[in-house]
Amino acid sequence: MFERWARRCAILFLVGAATLCNAAGPGLAATHEQIVDACREAARPAMVACMQSKRGQGEYEALFEQCRQSVGIPFVRACVSREEKKVAVGKAAPAAPVVEAPPPPSDAFSVQPTFVAPPRTTADINAVLDREKPDPDKIAARKAEADATPPIGAAPAALSQFYYDRAAARALLGRNQDALADGLQSLDAAKSSGEFGRITRVMQRVALSYRALGDPKKETETFESMVGAAVAQNKRGAMINPLANLARTTLAMGEISQGEAYVSRVEALVQEARGSPNPGWLKSYAVYGQSWEADAAGVSAQALEAHGQYAQAEAQYRRAEAFRRASVNSLPKYDYPVCHASRFCRPRRRACYR
Repeated sequence: MFERWARRCAILFLVGAATLCNAAGPGLAATHEQIVDACREAARPAMVACMQSKRGQGEYEALFEQCRQSVGIPFVRACVSREEKKVAVGKAAPAAPVVEAPPPPSDAFSVQPTFVAPPRTTADINAVLDREKPDPDKIAARKAEADATPPIGAAPAALSQFYYDRAAARALLGRNQDALADGLQSLDAAKSSGEFGRITRVMQRVALSYRALGDPKKETETFESMVGAAVAQNKRGAMINPLANLARTTLAMGEISQGEAYVSRVEALVQEARGSPNPGWLKSYAVYGQSWEADAAGVSAQALEAHGQYAQAEAQYRRAEAFRRASVNSLPKYDYPVCHASRFCRPRRRACYR
């Protein structure tokens, strides 16, 4: 009698389990739905065993919920995650986008096939310097933006966006210490807003300020905090860029083994993103995929270069460049920074930052 009741409860659990597994997908099945079905079936014996072990310990609804939380949900989640990765492994990396090179400017120097003696004057150099003089109007506009006054009474999200934008403006002017100070204030406000995406985006700004100031210890601590926050929230896509930055920094510092460990994690996550049938991955890869491919190729190139494999590194650098250039077209689709209906929001900055 109890066995029939336990099996009935297990079946009820399995019917509802699919709603808990909307972020995955099993290796021998081709689609997310097939993966979920397979994992539901695989969970049946464990759920039945749990219900049987609790025989006579209370009302069946309460026992069912206990088994669901302690056995069913973890089992199915682990199953779909594992099998989803098996599917992803079989997906080949995409070819690098073909980027059309812009035509050379009309005054560009032609490449001579034979040696040509340089001119005896500096007229050509002076011409370049005269043409590339700093634009005083642009500099004045950037200075005004970098010295803007913080809004009074703004909501945390709007205040965070203001400091984020001002930090970027100050960084463009080389005011890196001021940019860091603004980044930290933006982070405080972002935490008050409670928006995960905003918090991690601002943390990236802070980490890059530490890098510009030559503080790799604080930089790596910040990027590692980003990875930890993404792990805690099960935001696997949000791990890719901070891991890539950690790879860049550690490789540049000569910590080859640690850097290659980060490279492997980046490559594994990008492989999962490009090949997984998980609806969440499919949606994210359509927006961020080219940027992620650029991250993976770039850190792979840096690791190859560290081992003196220059030809292979060059090929990967070219691949990274092609994906990075192509990713510019996807910037307007990025989630952050969000442009709220506020006078503090700058719509033209909506897609300026990763």
